[in-house]
Amino acid sequence: MKYPDKAMFASALAAFALLAVPVTAAEVSPGNEGNGEASRSAPGGARISERGVPVEQLKLDEEGVTRALELDPEKIERDLGTIVRKKDGSESRQPATDAMKRALKGAMRDGMDPTFAEEDSRQVFGDDDRIQVTDSSGYPFRTFGLIQGEGPDGGIFNCSATLIGPRTLLTAAHCLYNHDTGWLDNFVFAPGLLSMQEAPFGIYEYETAYIFEGYLSNYQGYYGSVVPWDIAVVILQEPAGENLGWMSYGYDPNLGNFVANIVGYPGDMPPGTMWAVSCDVSSANMGDNWFQYLCDTYPGSSGSSVYQYNGSTNERVIYGVNVAENPSANTAVRINRTYFEWLRGLVK
Repeated sequence: MKYPDKAMFASALAAFALLAVPVTAAEVSPGNEGNGEASRSAPGGARISERGVPVEQLKLDEEGVTRALELDPEKIERDLGTIVRKKDGSESRQPATDAMKRALKGAMRDGMDPTFAEEDSRQVFGDDDRIQVTDSSGYPFRTFGLIQGEGPDGGIFNCSATLIGPRTLLTAAHCLYNHDTGWLDNFVFAPGLLSMQEAPFGIYEYETAYIFEGYLSNYQGYYGSVVPWDIAVVILQEPAGENLGWMSYGYDPNLGNFVANIVGYPGDMPPGTMWAVSCDVSSANMGDNWFQYLCDTYPGSSGSSVYQYNGSTNERVIYGVNVAENPSANTAVRINRTYFEWLRGLVK
């Protein structure tokens, strides 16, 4: 299968290239494997709804990604401001931090996570490379979970998310906000969920959600206008990661030619079931702010972290968030230096 021509993305991502910075040393946040003890669920008695449907994995087409964005550095800086949504419905805006501004001005194959192969009852269908995770008690599976939100009309929508701090989730902005209807709300997170009836580590309610100003201000009626901004953070009310642990996330200016690992909740599988997949990411398909791969994903997988496993150090580091598809490949928003600073400033 051939990847889309990188030139397809050039004009749509031209302005966002201002976020790229000269080559600097890679940085990685500290992860934590936790102790694996069952954590208490949120005090409100949150539940996962069985009527939830997968949030559509948004599509990139040639027309949608060839229109130019505004090449205005000051606007890019404004777009890096954060829109904050609290559970009480209040909304506020925060400017880009000084660290982000400094970063902006600076603008079983080898690598497959071996825990995938430890699944005794793995299921593979046809040419589908995905492996069902049937035991989430081990690290890192207990850090991945299903995030569910409620739309203005009462509809329930499912996405994937990852713990990157005791109370902090990494996911996609389109899992939290719909450009046609606005914010979803009443987000709940079920770490290590194995089915809609089996949430071994409880269910947690959210406190605050964060997306970039640019995800709203750059929207021109098509998803390609905002794909570089499709990354989000959710803060939970309770520290789910205190026992379960959390994943590292990182920025690597030399990222490329690695094996991507993705764990999430694809909607073409039984509801609430966890699936893992790995695939190659070529340097030829790495952009400053995005990268592409042929991992099998599906609506519901949106928001899944894309991480690298280092067999020599046994380290797992998230370098992107799975957000979009097109007929030839799937796309992740890459954690660049500016986004690394954004995440570091929000993690709790």
